[in-house]
Amino acid sequence: MKIDRYTKPMSLLLLTLPLVALLLFTSEDIWQAQEAPAPTAVSAVDCGVPLSQFWLSASDACVGKPFGFVCNGGFTPLAEPAGAVSNSLASVGALVDITQIDAMRTPPFQPTGVGGGLVWLRVAAEDSPLRFSGLMVGDVGIRDLTPDGFPNWQNFVVETIDRPERCETAPYSAFVVQSLPGSTSRVVINGVSLDVNGTSVVQTENAQTHFMALSGDLTLLTGGLRATIFAGQETTLVYAPGNYTAPQTAPAPAAAFRPERVQHLPTLLFDIPVVIPEAGVAATQGPVNLRTAPNTDAAILIQVPGGERLTLLARSPDGSWVHVRLADGQSGWMFAELLNADLEGVRSVYLETPAPLQRMGDLGQSAQVIAPNGVTLRAAPDISFATISVLPFGLKTTLLNRSPYSPWVKVDVDGTIGWVPLIALETRAIIEALLIDYDVPPPPEPTRIPGSFGNAFPNPNCFPNCG
Repeated sequence: MKIDRYTKPMSLLLLTLPLVALLLFTSEDIWQAQEAPAPTAVSAVDCGVPLSQFWLSASDACVGKPFGFVCNGGFTPLAEPAGAVSNSLASVGALVDITQIDAMRTPPFQPTGVGGGLVWLRVAAEDSPLRFSGLMVGDVGIRDLTPDGFPNWQNFVVETIDRPERCETAPYSAFVVQSLPGSTSRVVINGVSLDVNGTSVVQTENAQTHFMALSGDLTLLTGGLRATIFAGQETTLVYAPGNYTAPQTAPAPAAAFRPERVQHLPTLLFDIPVVIPEAGVAATQGPVNLRTAPNTDAAILIQVPGGERLTLLARSPDGSWVHVRLADGQSGWMFAELLNADLEGVRSVYLETPAPLQRMGDLGQSAQVIAPNGVTLRAAPDISFATISVLPFGLKTTLLNRSPYSPWVKVDVDGTIGWVPLIALETRAIIEALLIDYDVPPPPEPTRIPGSFGNAFPNPNCFPNCG
């Protein structure tokens, strides 16, 4: 029964695994690794290319896969129950029902950059609001502690370990948890009840658990105390050595997170990609214009009222402008003097606004026709424009642009370019990241009903002698 797992420390997972696993992951080795000095980095010149290839392979294998399943995108994880369930995760792209897994452990990243542990945990419980996306990056152990009668993976323990040597561009081991857009996910991790609104990261070291917010906010509840951190901040709780099931302290006061702990996370592989923020937060002192570029001639996107909390993304070279993200995800530039913000820790500096995040490789530009009867390819993004051809069901296309006024996309089909409604396609690309084609002709105005616009038509009862 699951109730038996309440008192199991994470290291007991290892006692049920094959002998080879024991040689690699003994409890003693875990704590020696956590108390080791800071990792040394292998130059990106030597490990960067293979690591990039690993990310691409994992993206192709697991991005966009269904909820309710675990997907393995990297080296083979260890899992309980041992045997068929564990073995079924051996191959890259393997999918296993989330309810069949009690615990997992992913291997560390190799210093050479050839890969490591990378597992998606997409939890969706029937007849329950529990729904969140988790990503195990590097050397991570998780164990389900949920009691019988409740949805699996509502309460679990996380343990992350960082080895003494790693690739310069590899991330620190982490568990990433994301809520669905527009919703809050409530889960219990390491004995702390969490309301996840956006994207957060969990890392452990030296009997401490660090919770860091990358987007939105994270509310923690433990021992009757509530604390909230926002994107760019972290909080820490202390535990008894070897036992991450219950904290011994309240959450530490919110502080700017340590950028090096999150800077290399594979954000393009998140179910909802995010731009990793700068450390700290900012707020508007009064109404402030959000602009498309760092100058007063740039278009105004919106006027933000005073007291609004902002996520820091970057600053201009002279520090007079700040690139920020609002709570609704919209981003733009604000004049720094109008904000309450400490910009000394902002390391990203640029003038040109970066392009929106897009999926890696072909996923960022490929789509397939899913309309059973095919879809009409048109000269512009509206059904009123001329037909070019009909694309059959199952045909693969290349995404080029999106429409400025309708949910249509421009596609390339073996050199033939036209527009189709997005609803007729299946894609794992981020549509909002496609450039808008402003050169398309506007949609024709609909023909107005006679008599509905100022009696332009004559009265037949008096024509032609109407006075």
